[in-house]
Amino acid sequence: MEYVLVCCRLLIGAVFVASAVSKVRGRSAYTSFRIAAGELTPKVPLIPRALVPPAVIAGELTAALLLAVPATVGVGFVIAMALLAAFTAAITMAVRSRRRVACNCFGTSSTPVGPAQLIRNGVLLAASSTGAVLAFSTTSLTLEPIGVFTATVAGLLGAGLVLLTEDIAELFQPFA
Repeated sequence: MEYVLVCCRLLIGAVFVASAVSKVRGRSAYTSFRIAAGELTPKVPLIPRALVPPAVIAGELTAALLLAVPATVGVGFVIAMALLAAFTAAITMAVRSRRRVACNCFGTSSTPVGPAQLIRNGVLLAASSTGAVLAFSTTSLTLEPIGVFTATVAGLLGAGLVLLTEDIAELFQPFA
């Protein structure tokens, strides 16, 4: 099970780092994300919308950093689960109200949120939940290098697929 934990750490950590970096890689990327976040954020008077974009980026980077440090992995997964639950709720509300809002989760995008993003977030929530359970219940054992290598490859390949969610979903869209 320790190898599954390694895989989950890399999957979630790589996705969150890529997500945060894509949002701050330039002024236009951040502006696009800020607009999308404003459209996706529920109208809750207690949360100033201007604070949501920097809080999301800080949360993603914090979770990724905590996942990189063995002593804080469990907390990193808990933060990741909280973020993913909030993202999923926001996307669900947009889909249910039939609002055509671009996610800009991994940079600029014109694709409106939909089932693909909900499935992606479900996969990430499952990986985060699995990682949290393992982090809080697994005792540290000596890991074999080939197992760590395999788990690393699996985690990074999974992250790559997650980052390509919109492109993969587009393959299954009917021709216009």
